[in-house]
Amino acid sequence: MKKLLITLMLVSPFSFADWGDVYYCKMTTHSETTLEGERIDYKLEKFTFKLDQTKNAMVFGKDGYFSEVEVGLKKGSVFPALERWKAENLYLRFSFSKGKVLSSAHYVTRLMSMSANCEKF
Repeated sequence: MKKLLITLMLVSPFSFADWGDVYYCKMTTHSETTLEGERIDYKLEKFTFKLDQTKNAMVFGKDGYFSEVEVGLKKGSVFPALERWKAENLYLRFSFSKGKVLSSAHYVTRLMSMSANCEKF
């Protein structure tokens, strides 16, 4: 009976991701590479974001490196129930899959990269 209950909970629609979910993330890497090839590692931070259907964007919270940033979701690559999507703007690019997020930012003189593990609130 316990196994059946646990299975039903895991298959329940409440266990899947959806629009409006808030994610709490902890960086696992955060670095910059310069044109000269120098690598600079930055302090690892925590941040939150929400998948906002109205704005069609990842909307970041007030704390951390991505404070109050909004990054539009890439058309054709958004599958909230599967916890998979891509988002990008002029400088930033994000990919999210099953609790893991990767980000890159390509500027004229440097490249920033970040990875993080995330959990739903």
